[in-house]
Amino acid sequence: MSYIIPDNNVARDPYIVRTERLRIIKEFIDTHQPALSLPPELLDWAHDAHDIWYAALIKSDAEWAEKEGAFLEIELAEAPARERVNIIKELLRSRYADRPELMERYNLDETTPRSRGGLLQLADGIVEMHERLKDEGDPLVLPDAMIDNMDALVEEVKAKENAAQDEFEDAKTATRDLRALFDADSKKLALLYDWAVAMWGADDPRMLEIGFVQRFSQGGGGGGEVPAAPEEFAMAWLDPSLKFTWAEIEGATSYQLAFSVDGDAWEELYSGEEPLFEYEPPEGLRFYRVRARNASGYGEWSDQLEFEVEGEPPVGEWPSAPSEVGAELITDPSTFMRVYYTIPGGSDSVSIYRAVVPHGDPAPERPASPYTTEIGSEQYADTDIEAGNDYYYWVCGVQGGVEGDFAGPAMCEV
Repeated sequence: MSYIIPDNNVARDPYIVRTERLRIIKEFIDTHQPALSLPPELLDWAHDAHDIWYAALIKSDAEWAEKEGAFLEIELAEAPARERVNIIKELLRSRYADRPELMERYNLDETTPRSRGGLLQLADGIVEMHERLKDEGDPLVLPDAMIDNMDALVEEVKAKENAAQDEFEDAKTATRDLRALFDADSKKLALLYDWAVAMWGADDPRMLEIGFVQRFSQGGGGGGEVPAAPEEFAMAWLDPSLKFTWAEIEGATSYQLAFSVDGDAWEELYSGEEPLFEYEPPEGLRFYRVRARNASGYGEWSDQLEFEVEGEPPVGEWPSAPSEVGAELITDPSTFMRVYYTIPGGSDSVSIYRAVVPHGDPAPERPASPYTTEIGSEQYADTDIEAGNDYYYWVCGVQGGVEGDFAGPAMCEV
């Protein structure tokens, strides 16, 4: 499924396309302003949009790079802390071997946890044990300096974790700001396009110099007439399928059927030679339209049809499922699970659900509560992982606190 980019559908711009589109506008808008007569507000935006967007894009990239660096610093701080905790743990085991209640209470008989959270919990237990033994006047209690040195290393790890979390929040904020700017610029671009079409017409070659595509050039050019808009565009519900038909157009080489969930952003649903198409639509409201193509390009769109499969709340209240969810183990320069996904349209964040089972066990059910929420980027770094386990992730969009449909699970083993 591909985006219909030739429709000048700016809301679907990849970031690299958006950057180039705004750069072209900045470079040529003054040249064409005498013929466009843009209002002052729109002209000012055209002058400044590229620089503001590019700065926000760079900031977002920089914030995510700082986040990755902060997580690497955690790993670097954890290594000496883990070594010191293990040394003191073994020392306590040897000195208090005849006190099994201490060994059990402070988890000294168990293998040191591989997870960072488990390690910090063990270290806190050792400090608690030390303070208790001091209060009791135990003759075998370790020197304060020894415990203090270990605790200082552990506290550094905690401080690095807090700093990394702050960097993560900054990165998410930068991403939210970037998306908000993208949406605001999309509205300005749509207004600029409508203004230019009203002044020049959609097939004017100057459209290329203000960041858009000429309408007549969208199909690849043959020099003749493009097909007329298809007539008799109709649909029939054949539960659970929806069948579309339209009148065949003489000379048309193919047809393109598109859908939209909001009547604004359109995606291709079918491209082929036959004047019919059948598929099983998802729950919710969708709009449909079709157009024909020949050697001269695409013709005009047909009238729109709409159809709603009941069961889903109105569009905007319930995000669709992410179209992609995956997980991969990253080991260089730090070790973590990278969970990646698409953010569904209409979502202001995502929720991630996680389940962990020993390697080789059957796949688990999705948990009842999320592992983490309010993620505004298209990836998440899960650092709380241990060898020998399989990790399962489910992801859903969230809009106004309402979770949408789930995608997943994506599984990766450590």
